Amino acid sequence: MKIYIVGSGGVGGYLGGLLAKTSTNYVTFVARKDHFQAIKKNGLQINRVKGNFLIKPAQVISSLREIKNPDLILFTVKTYDTQEAAKQLNEIVNDKTIIITFQNGVENDLEIKKYVKKGLVFPGVAYLISTRIKPGVIEQIGGVGGIGRFIIGDRNNSTNEKLDRIVKIMREAEIDAVLSKNITQDIWKKFVLISAFSGITTLYKKRIGEIIKDNNLKTEYENCVRETIKVAKALKVDLPENIFEITMATTEKTNPASKSSLLVDVERGGRNEIETLNGTVIKYAKQFNINIPINNKIYSSIK
Repeated sequence: MKIYIVGSGGVGGYLGGLLAKTSTNYVTFVARKDHFQAIKKNGLQINRVKGNFLIKPAQVISSLREIKNPDLILFTVKTYDTQEAAKQLNEIVNDKTIIITFQNGVENDLEIKKYVKKGLVFPGVAYLISTRIKPGVIEQIGGVGGIGRFIIGDRNNSTNEKLDRIVKIMREAEIDAVLSKNITQDIWKKFVLISAFSGITTLYKKRIGEIIKDNNLKTEYENCVRETIKVAKALKVDLPENIFEITMATTEKTNPASKSSLLVDVERGGRNEIETLNGTVIKYAKQFNINIPINNKIYSSIK
């Protein structure tokens, strides 16, 4: 299987690294500028909880236009690059190509489908704390079970043979992958978590452990979670009755040294995904006239 990693940062680099390390499939990374040059020269270094490794030589290209006959594309670009990347992929994919998106947000697969008219597009959910710390180097410090978990699914069916095959390929590469029976629910479970995790850690420029230890900040975090749950319920999203407890339990199990990708982006002074995260909560809250002061505070401070 020819696998392309579109967006070789924290999530894509980690996934692609494991697939390239232990899989018999042909894995190619799509990277830009100094990241591309570093991977081409030195390979891709993955530093992770379960041990470090180097992919060298690593197959790497610098443009989506260099993709040839892809069987599987793992789409992990920042959400603000989704539209442009999807437009380019429309000229490249074939009818049998499968695209799986592992991005923050709740509608990325639907957005990609607006521009990619061939192949199959499916949503995925990544529970992983991982970032590109410098060109050619990915560092993973947390995630579900310490190694992260990846959930994929079909919005229209609880079973899918093509996705089941991909899950098996990922598991063979020591990736904790799961085929979801209700991917829309799983997307929103992650979104309830990540909108608070990203928003509060970035608002206060603190790691998650510092947030949880401070009673006032933890209360604000909890209220942010409740706001997003309220919005999800207004949208008739099928969430578990104990979604608040699930979210807080996941938060408290997270490596206390973890930073959100939003905080990392803000610290670096680059573009960020605030629109995809708390901006999305605000957009839906306005439709139902729901009061969400914490999300509004986060958005106005970071925007």
